[in-house]
Amino acid sequence: MHARLGHDNKAKKVLVIVTGGTLIMKPNAGDGALDVCPGFLSELLASSEWRHRNLPEIDVLEWTILTDSACMGPEHWIKIATDIEKAYFEYDGFVVVHGTDTLAYSASALAFMLEDLGKPVIFTGSQIPLAEVYTDARNNLVTSLLFACRQDFHEVCIFFGNRLLRGCRATKIDSFDLQAFASPNFPPLATVGVNLEISSHFSLPPRKTMRVHKKMDSNLIVIRLVPGFEDDSLIAMVIHSTQLHGIILLLYGTGNGDTSSRSGLLEAVKLATSKGILVVVLTQCFQGGVLLEKYSVGVALRAAGVVSGHDMTVEACTTKLSYLFSRTGGDLAKIKSLLSVDLRGELSCDSRYRNVIQDIQATSRL
Repeated sequence: MHARLGHDNKAKKVLVIVTGGTLIMKPNAGDGALDVCPGFLSELLASSEWRHRNLPEIDVLEWTILTDSACMGPEHWIKIATDIEKAYFEYDGFVVVHGTDTLAYSASALAFMLEDLGKPVIFTGSQIPLAEVYTDARNNLVTSLLFACRQDFHEVCIFFGNRLLRGCRATKIDSFDLQAFASPNFPPLATVGVNLEISSHFSLPPRKTMRVHKKMDSNLIVIRLVPGFEDDSLIAMVIHSTQLHGIILLLYGTGNGDTSSRSGLLEAVKLATSKGILVVVLTQCFQGGVLLEKYSVGVALRAAGVVSGHDMTVEACTTKLSYLFSRTGGDLAKIKSLLSVDLRGELSCDSRYRNVIQDIQATSRL
């Protein structure tokens, strides 16, 4: 659907929550390295330059302690959620200015923490500071403000590099390119060019009563399998851990791993499940998902208690698990069940996988 992006927004109000990041950085007076500049964005957005009739009324909430995104974690996600909760009924939408390194993790976390969201929450940032002559920051910020006024999207999104992405579908793919984020298994919600193309049929339905969940369980670890991976390290970690609640294994292809010449991986999985540690498998591939039914290794892993993460990103899977462990009180049966349920648009419907499995089984009978 083609539409206009910004017009007659003067009556709308948007809260910009400034957490830190490259967008608000300037070279320091010492060695010229980039540092966050407190008050810079607040002062800029209060200037006459940003009082265009097609822009909303803008208020800025700048954190007292601006935080590098590499340092962001559950306590910061809770702070963002609390800021939105306190101001929810005063604004038409929200823009969160955030560093790019962990932006997709924060957007995924907020997608789960803000249940039944009825207004747009747009995360954005930049690869080049707003203070520079040539920068992607201005376009990202202006367009995020315009999307925060719209009623098309009632969810947490990321706007970056002319694309609006679902927050719990996005991942950072490039540390240099201005198109820094992608949505591997889900199309953009909107693409901005000369025309605005909106895929409104992909958007989540509007909700009326938002509920905020402020507890997140961070006792999780992500392990990427590589050829020659030393299984004893994984076994030792499982044996000696007293706080670990979940392990996310990034395996090859559709959930494949080497158990042909050694049983260490399978032994570690069985040991983990016997200790009540949930083991979830994701694919290392950029696109696609997990099919534990495809290869014998996957079948063995599933028999040992492993759960498929389907086609979720690492960001979505980790934050969803963090959310589910806290919401259910660690009830593994509920968590396993809900992990395969699409709560916030974070995973594709199971029919996509069933069709692939049926094709595989049909081929094997030929």
